[in-house]
Amino acid sequence: MSGLIERSAELSAVEEVLAAAESGTGQVLLFSGQAGVGKSSLVAHAREVARQRGFAVLHSCPTPVSTGLAHAVVRDWVGPLARDCASGSKPFDGPAANLAGALSVTGPGHQAWSLNTLDYALGWLLENLCEHGPLLLVVDDVQWADTGSLQVLDLLSARLERSPIVLLLGRRTGESVVRPDLLDRIARRARVLVPEPLSVIGVEQLRHQLLGEATSRISSQELHRHTGGLPFLVREVLRSGLDRTAPRSVVASVRERLERLGQPTLEIARAIALLGEEATFDALGELCALTVAELADPLEVLTDAAVVTLGMWRAWPSHPVVREAILAALSPSERSEQHRRAATYLAKLDRPRQVVASHLVHTLPAEDHGVVALLRAAAEESLVSGAPQVAAAQLLRAVGETTPESTDPQLIRAAASAHMRAGLVREALALWHQALDRMSDPTAQALCLLDLGDAQITTGHREAARASYERAGRLLTEAGHDSSSQAVRLLVARMGLTRTIYDGAQAVTEAAVADATAQPATSDTHADRLVFATHAMEVAFRGRDHHRARALALRALADGRLLEEETADGNGFYIAVGVLAWTDAFPQALAAADAAIDDAHRHGSPLGFAKASFSRGYTHYRQGNLRRAVADLDAALAMRDSGWNAYPESALACLAYAHIGLGQLQEALALEPELRERARGNGLARAVALTAAGIIRACEGDHERALEDYRTVAGIVAPAAADCPVLEWRELTAWSLRALGRRAEALTVATEAVTVARRWGVPRTVGFALRTLSHVAPPDRAIPLLRESVHLLEVSQAVDYLARARADLGAVLIRSHSGRAEGVSLLRQSLEYARQTDVPFLVQQATRLLNRHGVNVDATADSPLHLLTPGERRVVELAVLGRTNRQIAQELFVTVKAVEWHLSNAYRKLSISSRAQLPAALAGQRVDPDLAPSSSSAR
Repeated sequence: MSGLIERSAELSAVEEVLAAAESGTGQVLLFSGQAGVGKSSLVAHAREVARQRGFAVLHSCPTPVSTGLAHAVVRDWVGPLARDCASGSKPFDGPAANLAGALSVTGPGHQAWSLNTLDYALGWLLENLCEHGPLLLVVDDVQWADTGSLQVLDLLSARLERSPIVLLLGRRTGESVVRPDLLDRIARRARVLVPEPLSVIGVEQLRHQLLGEATSRISSQELHRHTGGLPFLVREVLRSGLDRTAPRSVVASVRERLERLGQPTLEIARAIALLGEEATFDALGELCALTVAELADPLEVLTDAAVVTLGMWRAWPSHPVVREAILAALSPSERSEQHRRAATYLAKLDRPRQVVASHLVHTLPAEDHGVVALLRAAAEESLVSGAPQVAAAQLLRAVGETTPESTDPQLIRAAASAHMRAGLVREALALWHQALDRMSDPTAQALCLLDLGDAQITTGHREAARASYERAGRLLTEAGHDSSSQAVRLLVARMGLTRTIYDGAQAVTEAAVADATAQPATSDTHADRLVFATHAMEVAFRGRDHHRARALALRALADGRLLEEETADGNGFYIAVGVLAWTDAFPQALAAADAAIDDAHRHGSPLGFAKASFSRGYTHYRQGNLRRAVADLDAALAMRDSGWNAYPESALACLAYAHIGLGQLQEALALEPELRERARGNGLARAVALTAAGIIRACEGDHERALEDYRTVAGIVAPAAADCPVLEWRELTAWSLRALGRRAEALTVATEAVTVARRWGVPRTVGFALRTLSHVAPPDRAIPLLRESVHLLEVSQAVDYLARARADLGAVLIRSHSGRAEGVSLLRQSLEYARQTDVPFLVQQATRLLNRHGVNVDATADSPLHLLTPGERRVVELAVLGRTNRQIAQELFVTVKAVEWHLSNAYRKLSISSRAQLPAALAGQRVDPDLAPSSSSAR
């Protein structure tokens, strides 16, 4: 039925994966082999079988030019649908609406995508399409897919198991791939079949299929020997008429046949090969100076010769190797001229800038400043859309368009940055040095040195970075810049954001901050706000003057201005929010984090959602809202598969603390290996991870090794951040020393912790230090220390620390006749908090103490919510608030199927069968509205 010879295993595999998809189990099927072995024929067969079985089929066939066009595969899949469907209606509703809009726009306004946004929108679209039946996604010649497309395929291939989707790939081996690591990872998830060349018998069958009873002067054995049994080469030899000697390569064979077809036909074939997906009849007529009618006969000749395949008002080469053979006949200058003519024509049609640029990168330099401008703009789009490799190629080609004497050094600087983002470190460093050599303006040189220094820090060359920053500082000073200069403030901010050689810039930083704070807030620039944020962080790390740190952070945020400038994807914004959390400004920090989550939803940015979720989760942890912290931190860490990896040490550490606070030691233990791995890094991030790992050891009872961790942390932070209020390593050391019976040492360390905390002055920090000291101080000091701790924690509204301090004070007071009533009251307050917020450990502690001293307390059953995972809990709470599955999916940046999965698991755990039963199942439990998004704040 298929006409394919010696392909029974491959045809069976096609049937099996299609049948599995019909039952709801998706797979990746990869046909991999050398050029001409018949992969495209197998792909075509699978497409036809899938259509006959009722599958919707989306198809893409990248070409070598595709590597320069970001997300070409997605455009091929979705473009035809977008032209037929209105944005906002299925399948282009919800997050997919922007996808439809982008694909229907032409001209310079062409939409650039980030990977996270595109992945989420495409997932939504595919899920919509699957509502009508199974789906076949095809990418033939996947080795020529661009980086953005490979990233999408990587993410998609990892989650097909529960979807009625088959991802069918054809890979031509022996070709360079822009990201081989991505393609190899996809292949590891796939069912891989490697079609073998035909046997001699297979060659004979193919010859009979093509020639019937006609004979040729070459035997099947000789034909097999000359072609290696590759079906395409066998066909080419037979069709070429060169029976005696098989062509040395398919390139020579196609070239010889095309030359016999005549020059006009050859020109049309070249235009088709060059234009690729843009080879419409109108485009061919324009490039070949022919009318559509005049194209008819040559196109028929090319079709009969199996060189070209015709579609609706367009044409394409019948096989990628044919396309290569056609282009191989062109000299470099001829090919350049053809690409330039194609670019000119496509630009005249107002085609997307990326399409035009994909041709310009293949042209030879002509000192055309218009080409430079277009490539530069296209590169900016590529960077925004997460395709730095494409941007690097576009910018490097733009650099080469002009003579060395006339090249803009800023263009070289931009090319260096793109190469760095693409992971081409050596090339990036060389380009930065080229830019510096061609710059004469000291300020421009200094800014270029900032980029170079950042790259050197990233690659671990800290001394080289120090030299670059110091040289930048000297240049700015020589150019007359002082601390009021925006360039100096940008230097200070960059150094502060990376905490690089900060001590050496202390005087300049202080002067910049002083100058900036002296001006009206209405005059603050983005650089000023970054300076405020980074200096607020430094003040906090040094544990001095929390009022100043908070004021600087608030000025940096500027009532939302910094978020506007950076969006939820920025970094400086979250530094300022973190400082607010460190200074007990919880309402302001949570409001800022909520605003960032809103912003992430407005921009459709899963990456921004992850950062904002981490920021809010961290703030919840600092305030003691442990369940909320776990929900947000899990949501952030779940985005790591989509590329988020901004603050892993802090996120993992906070999650471990929250689990420990909830009595979930097994969950905390599961995080320790990764925390240990992160603790091998450098700087404060290492200290953060190691502190959390030490606490986990202490909870296991291994206090000796926990003390080793805390001592290492002390060495890391000394002397610059020895009083950093975030780590609390002194308090933790005191608790472990107490557990080991070394009370005198514990008292010394705890007393020092209180001194350091009072110097910082934040109520939460001082309250925890005082509570620690109360456990190691003489008994007569315990009550006053705990009273002050409770008071300060009430001021700070650090609810979990407050409940524990109340329980400690209540436990002491309830033993005495005069303090019994107050002790009972404090323990009841702790118990009420623990029940409302579902903290089983604290419930048990308070209940045990009350019952022991004659106060009868019912053993309240655990909340049914404790049975649910954080993800299930978030979904259930939104469902109880009336959200539909689609609304929940959009608010949590997951798919509808993920919501359905979580609800199904929750129903099973709660022993119910429907959403309508959820309120009754949770009866008697307060569903805290703060745990779920408000209508104006999607979470």
